[in-house]
Amino acid sequence: MNATDDWYDIDRLTDHSYRVTEGGLFGTFLVVGEDRALQVDAGGGFGDLRGTVDELVDVPVTLLLTHSHWDHMGAAHQFEDVRIDDRERTADGRVTTDVVTDDFGYSPADFIADWEAAGREFPDGFDAEGFEIPPATGVGAAEAGETVDLGGRELELVGVPGHSPGQLAVLDRGDGVLYGADLLHREHDLYIHFEGCDIHEYVETLQRVRDLRDSGAFDTLHVSHAHTLSGEELEIIDSYLEGLEAILDGDLDYELTEEEPQARRYEVAGHAVLTKPDAV
Repeated sequence: MNATDDWYDIDRLTDHSYRVTEGGLFGTFLVVGEDRALQVDAGGGFGDLRGTVDELVDVPVTLLLTHSHWDHMGAAHQFEDVRIDDRERTADGRVTTDVVTDDFGYSPADFIADWEAAGREFPDGFDAEGFEIPPATGVGAAEAGETVDLGGRELELVGVPGHSPGQLAVLDRGDGVLYGADLLHREHDLYIHFEGCDIHEYVETLQRVRDLRDSGAFDTLHVSHAHTLSGEELEIIDSYLEGLEAILDGDLDYELTEEEPQARRYEVAGHAVLTKPDAV
């Protein structure tokens, strides 16, 4: 299997943007301007993401890591120009898999085992037994509120902490699109149960996203691990705001999960909300 041509699923979203998905699970996004391109996240790092991006664009590429969880920074070491919120990197400018949390219940080894158990192939030359995600070094700081000028297209970085301390989203007002990282997770559930998560910050984030939606800044929300939401589907933001406030007020029942890390599991609008056992 070719590491660029076969490993990644590429969906063209507009004439200047793509979704690049790795292993059917790890969604990243590429936005292209006249002078530069912005690659949003780096997936799990099992294939040649940089080579894939280079086949799509002929301008310099900056990699923005929305946060430092392993499934977003796996291929970051393949890029020279990498940026992330300062809270998600080490003091010497490295991004590693354990900067903000070391308690994931699903690891690269788990993904590899699941992929192989399904009889699927990895890219040629991939070493399943020896695979590790290298750190990204020389990573620069990105800040919420700053504008990224790609030439003919300006993107805004929006702070969306809660799932991680410094998570950033990317707002393209021209397209009416918010690239929301893990604002919503698998099946559009909320994951607020890892070490670096904070439910109070999540509430503030959802309020900020709701206000952007209501002001007309975006009408389409792309996330990394679930399908795109638009139109009336975006009302889920209101449902989650109401649900998190009820959780903080102690008004919702929950079950304790058995897997690690253990979490409280609430149900809000037909979706799971996972919080820390002592979240409130």
